[in-house]
Amino acid sequence: QLAWSFALPAGPNTTTPLVHDGVMFLFAQDNVVALDARSGELLWRYAHQLPQGDRPSAKRALALYGNKVYAPTSDGRVVALDVQTGKVVWNEPVDNNVKASTTGGLLAAKGKVMLGTTGFAPGGGYIQAFDAETGKKLWRFYGIPRPGEKGSETWNGTELAKMSGGSVWTPGYYDPVNDLVFFSPTPTYD
Repeated sequence: QLAWSFALPAGPNTTTPLVHDGVMFLFAQDNVVALDARSGELLWRYAHQLPQGDRPSAKRALALYGNKVYAPTSDGRVVALDVQTGKVVWNEPVDNNVKASTTGGLLAAKGKVMLGTTGFAPGGGYIQAFDAETGKKLWRFYGIPRPGEKGSETWNGTELAKMSGGSVWTPGYYDPVNDLVFFSPTPTYD
């Protein structure tokens, strides 16, 4: 039978709950909440303030690494929160030049936090890695090969600005035996 319930804000709430050491973390409408998994008691809440005119979008997963919870935001940022208090440790844009669209979820492994973007922008989607402690951008992998990279010849000479797709809508997976991460990009839209 029902043990407890907790109301989430109305809107796209598709994040899979993350449970660790008796705490359930949820992401809803750019809010991260930490609940006592046994009682449903609210332990803390972080409410990310979106810029005027931005609307919340669905997110599929949070990540936990060390003493931090990581959340993607609807205005194209990644926020690292202290796991005990919900206080912001770092808050970084996925892309410094444009607002990245993120609907997937984060993967944290080996001191890195990785997040895929949607590929509606010219040049398609990519996976961005951040340092888990500082938020510094470490590397980026594009879902569509850049000109001259292996596979770029399959685009029949299409200009990079006219390519789209390669979105990453779900979190990646980490294989500790082979020290590899796996992501599933979607096909092109065009």
